[in-house]
Amino acid sequence: MKKISKLLVGILFSALVIAPSYAGEMTVTGGATATFATNGSDASAGQNIGISNELDFTASGELDNGYTWKYQVQLDGDSAANDDTRLEVGTDYGTVGFYVSEGGLSSELAYGIGALGTGFDYASPSTFQKGYDVDGYSNIQYHTPSGLLPFGLGVKLGYVPNMSATTMLSAKNSDSTITSQAEGRSLSMAQVKAAPIDGLSIQGSVAETSSEGGDANGDDGISANVGAKYTMGQFSIGYGEGGYQPATGLTANDETIYYENQYQGIQFDVNDSLSLSYNEDTSEKNTRTGVVVGSTKGTKATVEMEQETIQVAYTVGGATIGIADIEVTNADYTSGKDETQTIISLGISF
Repeated sequence: MKKISKLLVGILFSALVIAPSYAGEMTVTGGATATFATNGSDASAGQNIGISNELDFTASGELDNGYTWKYQVQLDGDSAANDDTRLEVGTDYGTVGFYVSEGGLSSELAYGIGALGTGFDYASPSTFQKGYDVDGYSNIQYHTPSGLLPFGLGVKLGYVPNMSATTMLSAKNSDSTITSQAEGRSLSMAQVKAAPIDGLSIQGSVAETSSEGGDANGDDGISANVGAKYTMGQFSIGYGEGGYQPATGLTANDETIYYENQYQGIQFDVNDSLSLSYNEDTSEKNTRTGVVVGSTKGTKATVEMEQETIQVAYTVGGATIGIADIEVTNADYTSGKDETQTIISLGISF
């Protein structure tokens, strides 16, 4: 994984030997979603009305050597900052892209089941520990050309040179924040996806941090996810697994925390307007401690968080009306803590 950065830099300089571009085109797309959420036993959250928006300003064009380019700025969520940005150059040898808070490569959502959105990713009152992804930082990527490999195989490589740079920097600027060496200073990532037969998609990813010398007794962080989805007629099923061990430094009890995740779901599209889905997502937190003075062995504690999500989506006249019902046991990896949430939504795309 540590060689990915050198490979990306080489591809970058090869691909960007380009001439001035022709005039490009500008488009604006997006959507807005209004929701009413009730949070069951979580009295502190209460009932809430919210509106989210997403506007994509996209410019694209072609260079006079045949290469293509695309620039996109996104306004979304409750942030006023233009920090979701991408600049991509398409060549005969693949695509080279620069991303800020974009270009996610992690595959925990590759199982892709959800009438409104994939399982816990659509909504959850708890936080799932899924692992690393380059889209949380400023990153550079290389994607193989479409159709280059058999069985619909595609490969994407990503590299984050500085994990403290989580927001957009202006050209020629630097981030002065020093990330703890034990947390990892850089991040390398690879994704592979395939479509070997009609209706089947498979995708996997692996990511690893580098502490670049940090604590000699610390561990670099690593995460991996794989998922598959199969659609036959009106039915779709999906399954995925993943593991995540955060980067750590030396601790008093030589403690190690890692997560083992499992995702599965089924979806039925009644017709072009109505879809139903059910998801069951689990995440097991494992905490190991080393052998302390006076003991003969270490200890291990395990807590499994589980979320069940039922979704119904109905599309009419360009609008989608949705209901999602969510139940979580051992929420936030706390034994005995249960949470529920119901969300009624109205979404419009344009």
